[in-house]
Amino acid sequence: MRQTAQTLVLGALVMALAACAGSTDEPSGSGPTATTAAPTQVPTVPSPAESPSVSVPQDVPEDVVLGPEALGTAEQPRTQDAEVGAWALPEPCGAVVPDAAAMLTVTQGTGEFEEPVGLHQVAVFADADAAVSAAGALTTALTECARIPSGTGTTYVLEDVAVGAQGHGLATDYYGASVGGPLDEALGSYLVTTRRGSAVTVVGTLGGESTVGAARAHAVALAQSAWELLCVYDSAGC
Repeated sequence: MRQTAQTLVLGALVMALAACAGSTDEPSGSGPTATTAAPTQVPTVPSPAESPSVSVPQDVPEDVVLGPEALGTAEQPRTQDAEVGAWALPEPCGAVVPDAAAMLTVTQGTGEFEEPVGLHQVAVFADADAAVSAAGALTTALTECARIPSGTGTTYVLEDVAVGAQGHGLATDYYGASVGGPLDEALGSYLVTTRRGSAVTVVGTLGGESTVGAARAHAVALAQSAWELLCVYDSAGC
């Protein structure tokens, strides 16, 4: 009888241990729930925006030419011609008419009493390549003009000018004094031509009683101001 009781107790103990082995230490739902990690997302990098294209105008408005105070004085008469015509070069240089989309020529002054006449011309072309070609043709004409034998008459001297692209200056020595003396001390006038983007400009003085040196300094300063006004024709913008 004692053996049977011991057997029953031992069986109950085994069942209790089995029940404990199937239980957990913490109540159901009290611990952190394992989750499946979301796949790593590669951030989308937006493609770089294209540089906004600069719209280059095909006309020549008044605000791209020098004002009255730059070309002379406000009291002087000022004329404008919006037709595409020849560059205002000395007559021996020939008539060079650019194949331009638009052109504006401004002159200021009467030329009376040996007063110089201010000049500013701007021609705009279909693109920069066409402007490069037009500036080259203009330089060729100035080069031929400078090769004219002076004799005892007017002498033309072509110089490089460090304004813009393809910058050149044409000095007109009225009496050929530079053949035997300094060009800067000769009486004369000066024109500068330069290019910016798709625009070509000629600026300076016509006639007047001045030394070439003084006329050059004035024309180069005008050319620098004129070049700055042409930034709208530069594909890089202002």
